[in-house]
Parts: sequence; structure tokens; C-alpha cells
Amino acid sequence: MRSPRRLILTCLLISLALAGCKPAGTQAERARADDMLLMSAGPEPPTLDPHLNTGAAAAFIINALWEPLVEWNDDATGVVPAAAARWDISADGRTYTFHLRPEARWSNGDPVTAHEWVRSLQRWLTPSFGAELANQADPILGATDFRLGRTTDWNTVGIRAPDDHTLVIELTEPYPGFVDWLCSYPWVPVHLSSLAETGAIDDPLNPFLKPGRLITNGAFVLTEWRHDQYVEVERNPHFHDPARLRAIRFYAMDNLDTMERAFRGGQLHLTDGVPPAKIIAYQEAQDPVLSIKPRVGLQYFSFNTRQPPFDDPRVRRALSLALDRAQLTDAVLRNGSPPAYSVIKPLAGVYEPTIALRESVDEARALLAEAGYPDGQGFPTVEYLFNSSDLNRTVAEALQQMWRTALNIDIKPRNEDWKVFLDTRHRGDYQIARSGWLPFTTQPAELYALMSTPSPSNETGWSNAEYDRLLEQAMHTLDPAERRACFAAMDVILRDEMPVIPMAYYSRARLIDPAIDGWPRNPLEAFVWQDIGFAPAP
Repeated sequence: MRSPRRLILTCLLISLALAGCKPAGTQAERARADDMLLMSAGPEPPTLDPHLNTGAAAAFIINALWEPLVEWNDDATGVVPAAAARWDISADGRTYTFHLRPEARWSNGDPVTAHEWVRSLQRWLTPSFGAELANQADPILGATDFRLGRTTDWNTVGIRAPDDHTLVIELTEPYPGFVDWLCSYPWVPVHLSSLAETGAIDDPLNPFLKPGRLITNGAFVLTEWRHDQYVEVERNPHFHDPARLRAIRFYAMDNLDTMERAFRGGQLHLTDGVPPAKIIAYQEAQDPVLSIKPRVGLQYFSFNTRQPPFDDPRVRRALSLALDRAQLTDAVLRNGSPPAYSVIKPLAGVYEPTIALRESVDEARALLAEAGYPDGQGFPTVEYLFNSSDLNRTVAEALQQMWRTALNIDIKPRNEDWKVFLDTRHRGDYQIARSGWLPFTTQPAELYALMSTPSPSNETGWSNAEYDRLLEQAMHTLDPAERRACFAAMDVILRDEMPVIPMAYYSRARLIDPAIDGWPRNPLEAFVWQDIGFAPAP
């Protein structure tokens, strides 16, 4: 029988040996050794359904799970093959023929066919499905009538598959830059037979988005979804272009301070943002982990024009005139976002607005008096709706102070969690709301379309027939000068009607581990996940 002393010594030696086998270092270091990327991806995604999603946070996950027909090149100036190995465009610019990769496979090994693309796009455009971004397909022959329920005959829509590897899309008329749209996630296919096992394929509540059940065609597969914690994906062994990373874990975080602490504590490789109060310190220290890059997009405030007092354009214009955008961007956002004096940020070679919004407290007060509220008298207390975050609350408080000081009116901030906020805004249950849009393309028409009558993303209730006509003309003309003239005329309408207040253009501030290799630097922050990895250890 062993002595107690020898037994204790033996146990101690075993414990030390086992401890030596455990991976050392921080969580991020251990994950890197395992080729797993850890990143914060904003709030918990309301959905991962590519045909229903409208949120930028979920888009990162969706883009890892699905592959579109084409992808942006490195600088987002053009597209390159993805699920389509090549494509042809007819001489009249109306018919696009995509030749799919014959080697393409779903994550369960099934071949990806053009017929699945057709039925998936039919799912997306089905009116009862309620896809908010289905208007992206409006240039396609018959798509508008089908998605609006004017016809139920899918054969009238210009989408067809002559064989397993050929997808043909026919437009009503030439549409400049149409192929650019196809990089975006609403255009991807879903695995129809597995969806049919859990319900109707066009049921928005179909519970097919489950780890181990979801079948996708992208570089990764869904392996874990711990709600309000993280989503984890792993390399798809059947993908034609194997990913560098073995796995990605997307943490649900919408608090910038929490992200920053997690990054500094070695729990993340990449953050979705940076606390404004910390950015200056990172800049002064010239810390290489700080990345601030311009991002095409617009942050703005939406009015519910269906309800007084915001059914009066004079009131809407007064609030815009009283706004100090530079103070909001420089003192509140502090992330490099420039103030927005038009819907479109001037972009050389794309579009440069011919007018800029003014700021004048005197003009604002005069307009408010003309609308029946001299010195703010009789103006009701109204709510400003925003999704919960410390930064959004700070913006809300700054707005409240600006409009109280300049116009003697009272704005009451009201915050909701992301998913509830989106639903509330979509229902029109608000007076003023925080809004933002990160475009899928660099085309100005995408941002202008947000305010058009037929757009499901127009949550203001505002409608202007001339604006709609100009947008339609701009979207289809092949003459760049004519297109610019249309946009300039639309800017005038937006200035006079002011259904939304442009506040700032986007700039993306992140903390990025220097070990990450391949993170995009283009103005769309466009990339393909299989190209992202870790640089070799020194």
C-alpha cells in the first residue's frame, strides 16, 4: 500500500503534467492556433434567412454561409466570378446568362443547380413571404407585378433555368450596374428540399435555420447558435474554394465598451466598433490595432410623415436647419464619420451632389413659426426612437439638447432592442427614428430608392410622384449625364420636402488584431470569407 505522502506527490506530478498540456495564452491566441476567428458582430441577429434579413450584423454571418452568383473584386470597383463561373450579356443589355460552376455543392454534398436558384428567387419575390428587399429585383421582367401580387403567374417573370447549370435573367430594359446587385445576400439560393422538410418553403417562420439542419452553399456551415451569445460556423468541406479559417465565432455584442474590453482582454480578434471616448487615445498612441476606414452609407433620421406635426414639410425642414451636424460627428460620434449635407456622399467618378443642405437656426425658427409654432409654442412633445446602445443614447441626448436650445421644443428619447426596434419602425409606430443604410453597391440609386414610394424600406410614409419618376429614369438611362441630372433634381425635392434628415456618412472604426490577414479596405467593406485568415506567426 502506498504511503499518503507518496500518493500526494504522485497526484501533484500528474496535475502539473496535465497543466502543461493545456493551451497557454489568451482565448484569442488559443483560437488563432486553432484557425478560429473571434469577432463581435453587433446585436443578436433577428434572422439568418438571406431572403428576409435587412441588418448589417447578420450579413457578415450570412455571407459566410452562402455564396452569391458574383462577388466584388478587392477594391469593389467590379465583380468577379463566384457561384457563376462566367456570364454573358446580350447585345441589347437586357439578358444575362450565368453559367454555374458544375463542381458547386451544397454543404451536404448535393449539386447546386440553376433550378434551385430559380425557385429560391421565386421564394424571395412571393408577396406573402414579405421580403423587405425584394424590390431589388424590380429591373427584372415581370418581377414587380409578381412581388406586388398583380399576377401569380411565375412564368411571366424573366428568371429561368434552361438546364442544371444555366441561369437566365431577363430585364425589362437595360439597367446600368445590374450585375453589381447580384453580389448581395438576397440573391443567394436556399436548399429547397431541406426547407420543405420543416414547412412551406415560402413560410417566413419556417424553422430551418438550425445548426446541423441548415444546408448552405457557402464557404462555411452553421454549427452552433447560442442565442444572445454567439453564432459559430465551420469550414464547409464541400465548398469549391476552401476557406483559410477553420471556424468563425460571431459574438452578439452591441455595447462598444464591452467589445473594447473583450478585445483588450484577449477575447476577440476583431470588433464591430470602438467607443468614441477611446478612439482619441488609440490615435494618440498610434496603436496599429485601430482601423478607421470610410464606408459608403448614410446615417439619417426618419420622420413619420403620416402623423402631425411631421406631416408638414416646414416642420421637417426646421428640424433639419436647426441641426449642428459637425458637432454630432466631431463631439458625439468621434469615429471619423463626416457630416452629411446630402443623401449621397460626394464620390469622384460616381456622383457629386450639386446642392448641399444648409444649417440656420434663424431660418429654422422662422419656418417653425410659419407652421404655427412661434418659439416652439404649442409644439407637442414628440418621441425619438433608437435601438439600444450607449452611442445611440448619446446621439439622442445631443438631438434633444440641440432642438430644445434652437427651437424650444421637447424631444423624448425612446429606446428598444434591435429586433423590436426594426419591427416598430417598419410598422410606422414612431414619430422620429434613427435610421441608417449600408449599401450593397456604390450606385447612388440605392440610397435614393430608400425614399421612393414602392420601396419596402421607405418607412416614412412620404410619397412624391415626380421623385419616383426621376428615380425610375435614373435607374434605366445609359447616359451618365442624364442620370446625374435626375439625381440633382431629386436632391432638390428632398431638400424641400425633407422626409429624412441626413446626419452623417459612415466611417467604420474597428479594433483589428494585426495577425488578421486579408481584411477588406474598400468603401463597401466587401470581401469573401474564404480569403480571410491569419498571417503566419513570426
